[in-house]
Amino acid sequence: MIKGHVARLCSVAAVLVLSSRGSFAFPSFDDHVVNPEAEVVYAVDVADINGDKKLDIIGVSATYVAWYENPTWTPHRISSQLRNDNVCIASHDIDGDGVVEIVIGADWQPNNTKGGGALYLLKHSGDPAKEWPATMLRESIPTLHRMRWADVDGDFNEELIVSPLKGIDSHPPNFADKPARLIALYPPADIQKEPWREEVIDESLHVCHNIWPTRKANETRDSILAASFEGITLFTRGSSGGWTKNSLAQGNYEPIPRAGAGEIKVTASEPQLMATIEPWHANQVVVYSFAKGEWQRNVLDESFAGGHAVYWGDFDGDGDEDLIAGHREKSPRSGTVGLYTYENAGEGAWEKRAIDEGGMATEDAIVADINGDGKLDIVAGGRVTHNIKYYENLGDTK
Repeated sequence: MIKGHVARLCSVAAVLVLSSRGSFAFPSFDDHVVNPEAEVVYAVDVADINGDKKLDIIGVSATYVAWYENPTWTPHRISSQLRNDNVCIASHDIDGDGVVEIVIGADWQPNNTKGGGALYLLKHSGDPAKEWPATMLRESIPTLHRMRWADVDGDFNEELIVSPLKGIDSHPPNFADKPARLIALYPPADIQKEPWREEVIDESLHVCHNIWPTRKANETRDSILAASFEGITLFTRGSSGGWTKNSLAQGNYEPIPRAGAGEIKVTASEPQLMATIEPWHANQVVVYSFAKGEWQRNVLDESFAGGHAVYWGDFDGDGDEDLIAGHREKSPRSGTVGLYTYENAGEGAWEKRAIDEGGMATEDAIVADINGDGKLDIVAGGRVTHNIKYYENLGDTK
């Protein structure tokens, strides 16, 4: 178990403690509006869509999917509403032909645990600016909510990891009576015509809000982290095909529906840090570090409302990773929505800065070098603000 209560009491004050980091000043960011009226933005992603070696931005809105061409941000709508709301995305060159494909999770019906939920493959046939033909891969995955690409069997090919939010036939108010069914889908040789083999990862977690692949330096395959009412859970596929489950942290200590965690991301650098929003759709930004044989819980911030995004990145180039986190509802403390950075200042110290307070009701966010200058930038999509923005890392401007 995590030594969470002690860490939690000490950690809020730690946000205000700064350590000397030499010449590495934290950067400022300049926001660029990619789409000011993108409807409800459920997800954002980045990929080189047109082969010009620049990362384009992909936005998944309720009724359409579009990519925005770097650097002009010219919009290209490639799909309309596939079935009910579009809700999630996973982009990847699946067949190795050098052209990115996009898988979309659609038919989003969050309280229908008996039906709904569909997977579509979008693959363009020569001109990525025109509409991309859609192939249905799966239907009837009730409350289909998140997808990630990961090489879980170590064969250098990535599988599609699919997570519904709730268990089939689970019931309100908390939907905690039936577990969610996490699956891995294996792409066939012909990804548009042949069936994708399905493998069940787990059926034990309840209200699983997000998943994320992770791999340490000495490992040959990805494992999957999941955030749910049970907290943070790690799933690893063995060489024989069986999956092992390891509970890493309990998450928030209150009873359901405020139990566990709702978001999960882990640093690429080691020693690894994990970031969560706890509980799901709620107020706490939490970082876990591994020490003395346990994951230690450190609450950085308790001012959020509708917390819905975390991501790691070394924004100041000092060699350790900093955190971004955002919330989509008005905070009782700030009175508004927002997107923030938390600078890793060392020795358990973190410094919070506002990136966009009031202009981004953060539903999703991602970190990448958008303009190719070697510095990590931020892309975010807004729920009630209905926008997509790119926040350019200006570096040390002091």
